[in-house]
Amino acid sequence: MAGVDALKKELEAYERMKPELLRKYQGKVVAIKDGRLVGVYNSEEEAFNDVLKKYGFVPVLIKRIKEGESPVEIPSYTYGLLSVVLTE
Repeated sequence: MAGVDALKKELEAYERMKPELLRKYQGKVVAIKDGRLVGVYNSEEEAFNDVLKKYGFVPVLIKRIKEGESPVEIPSYTYGLLSVVLTE
């Protein structure tokens, strides 16, 4: 559950940063780690690959910046994230 708690903290950081993120990066994808913005990207795939390369498998929030969003909770096993296999 440590990963869930970490992502909750990253979501809280995102909410604090959201007004500035909307002003600067609306439509882009951001990565937030340890309460800090660590990257801005054009796609979720680009963000995932860069974060994985820089930090490995650690809790990082990757989120597209947009107004009027509503929270959606999807268990990670829905997308097979509990058994990720990387291929090159």
